[in-house]
Amino acid sequence: MTTTGIVWLVVAAVAVVVVTVVVLFQVRVHRLDRRVGSFECAVKCGGKDWSGGVAVYGVGRVQWYRLVSLSLLPARTFVRERLELSERRGGLDEEFVEVRCRYEGEEVDLAMRRESLAGLVSWLEAAPPRGEPLV
Repeated sequence: MTTTGIVWLVVAAVAVVVVTVVVLFQVRVHRLDRRVGSFECAVKCGGKDWSGGVAVYGVGRVQWYRLVSLSLLPARTFVRERLELSERRGGLDEEFVEVRCRYEGEEVDLAMRRESLAGLVSWLEAAPPRGEPLV
């Protein structure tokens, strides 16, 4: 095989890998966005920059997935009993709002649509009472 043939083979292989990664990324984002109980949510922890993502309600927890990732696992999981909304900050604009939370002693900022915040507050308030189980 000539040098030119090898170069074209390498270029074709790289193109196939890039196209495969892009398709997998698109499928992942589409599947996350279509799940029941999902909403757009950006997270900022410990003074780091904002990370965009999708949060999904689960049984007793909210799982947060990074938008730019190929991982099928959530980047963060917030258990309902340990998540406290502490401060609602001024909206980023008319559509989005920023909320400061405490989760296991850590300050976490969440940014989401106003209607998503209403859903999150309702979900937190709908938790079963903490205390001794009724027997």
